[in-house]
Amino acid sequence: MTPEPGQQLAVTPASSGRTLRTIDGHTFDSTPDFWAVPTHSGPASFNFTNLHGASAKLRGGIKDACAAMLQAIAPERAMKAISAYRVFIRFLSRGPEGREVDEITIRDVLRFGETLSKRQRYQLRRLKEQLILWSGTGAYGLTSDLRKMLPKLATETHEIGAAVRTMDPDSGPLTDLEYEAVISAMRKGFATGAFSLAEYTLLVLALTLAARPLQLAMIKTKDFSETKRQDGSSIFILQVTRLKQGKGIRPRTLFRPRELAAGVGELVCAQCESSKAWATGQGIDPEEAPLFPSTGAAHRSVELADLGLEGHFSGKNLSEKLTRLLSKFDVQSPRTGRAINLFPTRLRRTFGTRAAAEGLSASIIADLMDHSWVDSSLIYIETRPEMMERIDKALALKIAPLAQAFAGTLVRREDSSTGRIIHFATEESLERVGGCGKFSFCGLAAPLACYTCSYFHPSSIHGSTLLMRSCWISCWPSVRN
Repeated sequence: MTPEPGQQLAVTPASSGRTLRTIDGHTFDSTPDFWAVPTHSGPASFNFTNLHGASAKLRGGIKDACAAMLQAIAPERAMKAISAYRVFIRFLSRGPEGREVDEITIRDVLRFGETLSKRQRYQLRRLKEQLILWSGTGAYGLTSDLRKMLPKLATETHEIGAAVRTMDPDSGPLTDLEYEAVISAMRKGFATGAFSLAEYTLLVLALTLAARPLQLAMIKTKDFSETKRQDGSSIFILQVTRLKQGKGIRPRTLFRPRELAAGVGELVCAQCESSKAWATGQGIDPEEAPLFPSTGAAHRSVELADLGLEGHFSGKNLSEKLTRLLSKFDVQSPRTGRAINLFPTRLRRTFGTRAAAEGLSASIIADLMDHSWVDSSLIYIETRPEMMERIDKALALKIAPLAQAFAGTLVRREDSSTGRIIHFATEESLERVGGCGKFSFCGLAAPLACYTCSYFHPSSIHGSTLLMRSCWISCWPSVRN
């Protein structure tokens, strides 16, 4: 959990020289100055010898801070933190007051912010977040005035989602034409044998679920289930692990059930049977088999096996595999005239954009895409031309009657006594056939002329039937002759 400013984490510092355990359950030796910390996405490197410009005491403080972070938050966040510290210390040591940095002050942070351009000012906010993490560990390196002022430091946010907002042709969401072309190329590749069953299933799930590569890598065969409805049809459910980035929640702790379409469900079912057969040959419990097994020995990880993920890809390796598969698509973009640049993140952006076009709310999109904050999904529902067209269609039926009422042309077919059009069916009876929305004398021969008028609102089926019957009887002699 991320500490509040001023709150310290109850963790063991690296200076204790002990073997520590990360929040993901991996152990590492904190004694050397280079750590290769195992994670579900692959090893995370921490090199404390290349903190150029930092004194030995400050380097030890950063080491203690990173050790504390690894025990409390996701390793990926700790990696971002040490990268930010490295860049900041290099800035301080090379500045006009270049020196060996022994402690960081509030003046150093403000000076860094003054050197940023308007478009770069968001970097100060990111540095502030990383320094707050450092302050929360209680490790040496930050002055007391900096620890006190950090929570009050004013910063600017970074504009996110530019690729989505601008529909960037190289990295933004795919258009409908591009999306359909990618689907066709994917199906053709599977039909011609260019993709195996496992590869095709991986591509389909990446496109239809918008799951991150690490989420796909963590799926086991036991996460898939098939049940029958009363009518005999099948319901396919896939439990997808949730990855709350920055929250320290370990993979395969929380799950979200995703219902699959019949075709996708049958595909996943076939892949499950194939994976179980592979697991049996490898001496792995078929129920613990990965949905996408790492058949190559080079991709097998001992650390993952210790966590009950034997035979699984790491998130990094599966991301690379998925990128290689997408690079095989020879699909031309109508917008650029070049081959479409495909990568996993672009598939997620396409999913979010299409979900918003279907009218889903930001909270639902955030749930489907496993966003930690709803704000991350708001970029998908911002107004676009196709969104405005959908809004117009949705509101037209609601607003049109109000507009007619204010314009004085609203017609209520059942109970309105004005603007009625009468058909003299017989000498004894009068039949109302509809209403006139014009409320003026048009001079045309009612009621026959009304049936071709846009202001006419038919209301009586019986009256219209009598009218058509009388017209047919009156015309019958001339037709017969």
